[in-house]
Amino acid sequence: MKIEVDFLVIGSGLAGLNASLRLAESDSSVLMVTKGKISESNTAYAQGGIASAISSSDSIEAHYKDTLEAGAQLCDPQ
Repeated sequence: MKIEVDFLVIGSGLAGLNASLRLAESDSSVLMVTKGKISESNTAYAQGGIASAISSSDSIEAHYKDTLEAGAQLCDPQ
């Protein structure tokens, strides 16, 4: 099977979604390719931004623990 499109967007994260929407607005045909589900993206896993221990109610140790837990066993503690 052959599919012809004006643009191929690889990835369904924020950049891929943004590019796809903007390209589609110009009446271009766009095909977005993703790993499986649209929600399976680095953007979704980023949990909304940059994290750091800056509050007086936080600590470097708590931030470290939270980072490892959010990494779903994929983070290297070293």
